[in-house]
Amino acid sequence: MNTTENNVDDVDELLNISQIIYITFGLTILVLGTIGNLLDIVSFVRLESLKTLASSQFLLASFFGSEIMLITGILLPIIQGFITLNTFIGATIICKIRWYFRTVSGTFSLSCVCFAAIDRYLVSCIDIRRHRLITLTRARWIIFCIASFWLIVLSPYALYYTASNQKDCAIINPVFAYFAPYFNLFHYSILPLSILSILCVLTWENLGKQQAIYLRGTRLYDQITRMIIGQILVIFFTSIPNMIWQIYIVSTNSTSKSTLRQAQEDLIGNVCILIGYLTHAMPFYVYWMASVTFRQNIKALLLHVH
Repeated sequence: MNTTENNVDDVDELLNISQIIYITFGLTILVLGTIGNLLDIVSFVRLESLKTLASSQFLLASFFGSEIMLITGILLPIIQGFITLNTFIGATIICKIRWYFRTVSGTFSLSCVCFAAIDRYLVSCIDIRRHRLITLTRARWIIFCIASFWLIVLSPYALYYTASNQKDCAIINPVFAYFAPYFNLFHYSILPLSILSILCVLTWENLGKQQAIYLRGTRLYDQITRMIIGQILVIFFTSIPNMIWQIYIVSTNSTSKSTLRQAQEDLIGNVCILIGYLTHAMPFYVYWMASVTFRQNIKALLLHVH
């Protein structure tokens, strides 16, 4: 009896700690990330030196995806946890919006960063013909195709996610529920991290063969490569905990778990997820640290606004 009561108390305590951590750190990431994403959007729209770069178009699109990811991934769950919806239909709609747009926007954002890295790799090549492979028009069409592709491919998230109660969401299709963790691991972790890692190494090697004007140049045009490399490194380190967690979920998918273990996993999972959200909250701060010219342009832009 005492053991059972202790387990119940431990479970309640772990769930409370998990909720406090998610709300506290989640809101902090949301606020700082929103400020950074909005500043990134304004700067990439307003700065003339960035408007002519295909990679800037991809990064601009990624900022919008990142912001939607933060809102649907952090804000909606917190709101859903605090309010009680009057109808099951209302709770279901919130669940579908939350999981569908969170998954689509996060994947869309990482895909755009991958194409920005591809563009910078091509620009870093000695063969000048490769510099013109991705034009501004082609970049816009690629962004449209990326968005359309993921909206269609990830549509099962809108179809099969529903409200298990007024505050929680669950997958109603058992087949999709079984394969979803594997799919998440592949399309959100393994695929983008592999692409970005390879491109980062190849671009760095290309720059080493040249006079490294993209790293030492003072123009923002020259420093965009360094900014993207910095972002790739941040994506890599902030994605690793979540990828390890997804691998654990996949490997224990069929394991019977006690309520206490589920509460422990919920706490660890929330911490890994929050670290993963830093991927979408930190680009502005990475650019700020990586490029003196970017800092100068942002300061000038803010002073001009005032």
